[in-house]
Amino acid sequence: MAEPDATRREGHGDAARLLLAAARERFAVAATDLLLPDAARLTEWQRLTAAALLGRLVRAIEDDLRARLALSFAAHEALAAALSSAHVELAAPILERAGALLDADISAVLVRRVEEHRFWTARRSDGREDGLNRLVADADEEIAADAMALVMARSRRFDRFQEPVLGHAELPAELHHKLVWLIAAALRHYIVQQHKVGAVDAAIEAAGCAVIAAHDEGEGLEAVAARLALRLHRLGRLDGDGLARSLEDGLLPFFVAGLATRAGLDAGAAWEILSDPRARGPALLLRAAGLDRAEASRILLALNARGPVFSAQEGDAAAAQLELFDTLDQASAGEVLRLWRAPPAYRAGVARISTRARPAAQAA
Repeated sequence: MAEPDATRREGHGDAARLLLAAARERFAVAATDLLLPDAARLTEWQRLTAAALLGRLVRAIEDDLRARLALSFAAHEALAAALSSAHVELAAPILERAGALLDADISAVLVRRVEEHRFWTARRSDGREDGLNRLVADADEEIAADAMALVMARSRRFDRFQEPVLGHAELPAELHHKLVWLIAAALRHYIVQQHKVGAVDAAIEAAGCAVIAAHDEGEGLEAVAARLALRLHRLGRLDGDGLARSLEDGLLPFFVAGLATRAGLDAGAAWEILSDPRARGPALLLRAAGLDRAEASRILLALNARGPVFSAQEGDAAAAQLELFDTLDQASAGEVLRLWRAPPAYRAGVARISTRARPAAQAA
């Protein structure tokens, strides 16, 4: 096929750089188009679901900040009443007007959560026991405890109608900090502009710091999944069959965490690689993780059975990806993915420069 040859011609360094840029570009486009009616890269359901998740997420953080600020500004009756009103949005309209929520990091988390829910609703329903429930009953007490924590974390991902939920406790710490201060800035704008109250920064900073201090990233589903995957890996029990089962059971975060652990990456890096629009990422990651052909074939079929989630490639994507898998060995795949073991800020720099340079190169 042309794809494996192209991968070899580009060289490992360029292949990694282009794959990284392409994956980041997908999230950048989603960040631009996420809330627009004519979004090209997301389905209508994905758009609406992501927009709803974002709205509820912003409101949850805003409500936390407002409750603290209402106490700080109790002497200003009109302001305290506005901050305490549960039916009036204050920060969200300001953020929307400023385009402040069109952020690639926010978009990436939303896309992941939407895709996770899609895999959950499409999980196998053949009466087979959930693999996670089997781990809850495991003889190893630590594995059983981690599995139960994952079951509990999974239950928090859905509301009573089984619709997806994204609480701010589920956010990575860095993104949570960003959103808290962004929403705090919007509330500052409202307070100063609408209520003409001065000297507000000390109270707003104190409220923001209190919200951040209460955030525990370690309780989120991704963190719990990573702990369970690492524990299984250390015991030699994180095998391809278990990863395929987790995907078929709809537990996408654990599948990603397990694959990342086997490949020596973090889960965010694994998500980026799987999101390669040119469809090479899944095969590279599966080979780097040391899975055999039968396991890789089963996983690629499961990934593509739900539509082009991680791939923009048309036709029989699983067959094309498996053919690429066959052309690689674990060492060469690991070398292509070496860039994802670098510091995240360095990866971000490579992606940004490559993404900006490509249109100019193509124009030339």
